Order: sequence, then C-alpha cells, then structure tokens
Amino acid sequence: MRILSVRDYRNNLADSFTRAYNGERVLIRRKNQLYALVSIGEEDLSVTPELQKRIDEAEKACREGRCVTCKTAEDIETFLDSL
Repeated sequence: MRILSVRDYRNNLADSFTRAYNGERVLIRRKNQLYALVSIGEEDLSVTPELQKRIDEAEKACREGRCVTCKTAEDIETFLDSL
C-alpha cells in the first residue's frame, strides 16, 4: 500500500496508475482525507441481467404510477423527511 500526498500523486501519475492497475492499493492524502485510486474492469461498468431486470421493474412501476413524484425542492424534503 502506498500513501501519497496530492503533490506526489500529481508528480507520479503514471506510476500511481500502474500500481493501481497491478492491484496495489494507492491512497492519496488531501488534508485529513484519504482517497483511493483503484483499477476497475469492464465488468464493473456493465449492466448485468439482474440489474437490467431491476431497472425494467422500476420503469414499469413509474409508468403505472407506483412511484413518488417530487416537483419542487420542498416536495423532495418532505418526502425524504417521511422516510
């Protein structure tokens, strides 16, 4: 695992990406926060059949009116407060 300051990360971008690609954990420290640079594969970006099914079900529910519609910021706040 490697922890870099933002400056070190900027100065060593190629090396940081190579390390992440090879599976090494690369952490970037900015002030008191840590951020991770990770390599993701094509499978992480694709829609699985299970996810597509859930998307289709949600779209169907919306078409049938089985959803909550918020038209204003106040509507959203009221809905979120009710959860």
